[in-house]
Amino acid sequence: MFEKVYLHSVIMMEASIVVRPPDTWVTTLCTTGEKRVQFRTCLPYGSKGGRGLIEFDDDMDNAGLIEKIRAHPSVERVEISRTEDGRISASVINRSCCASQALAASDCFLMSACSMGGGRVRWKLVTGMEGSLLSLVRSLRDAGCETEVEWVRSIRESNLLTKRQEEVLRTAVNEGYYEMPKRIYLDGLAKKMKVRPSTLGEILKRAEKAIIEDYLENR
Repeated sequence: MFEKVYLHSVIMMEASIVVRPPDTWVTTLCTTGEKRVQFRTCLPYGSKGGRGLIEFDDDMDNAGLIEKIRAHPSVERVEISRTEDGRISASVINRSCCASQALAASDCFLMSACSMGGGRVRWKLVTGMEGSLLSLVRSLRDAGCETEVEWVRSIRESNLLTKRQEEVLRTAVNEGYYEMPKRIYLDGLAKKMKVRPSTLGEILKRAEKAIIEDYLENR
């Protein structure tokens, strides 16, 4: 089913796949699904390892969680810091990570990743060359990673915002519409852009909705 969907599609695609690597700190950490971990980067390290930058909420359980990561035999080094919004950021270097190696060798680009229960991680990808997603899935499975394709779809030709939405939003930001207190209100902004306030308000709402939905989808 997956092969048919992909091979008859356009070259540039986006996809969501669920990967469960063989025994790694990820498998140990994400078994219960109680702690949601976001993967900001996933890079190869040497010829067999992987380097990941992860983030998770700062709470009472973090000391034990970090020790679990450090104690895993595949982990070489862990460096911890705190982000400005009160989350924990950790750089984790693994001596062995077949998932990172397979991803780096593919023509797919990791846009976001987050942990799930059962030791699984959901990857959101953008494909490069034709057949690259199918090749990555095969490589992951050959390396011992349980891999499930959730969905594959064409990337919209347009960007997140239309050209007009981006123009209006950029002007609103530059003129201080989103500042507290506002330097300009909707009527003044509409007059400056030579459109009706109702029209401008609708454009801004659609642009804001697109940005918020995209942000929440990729958290």
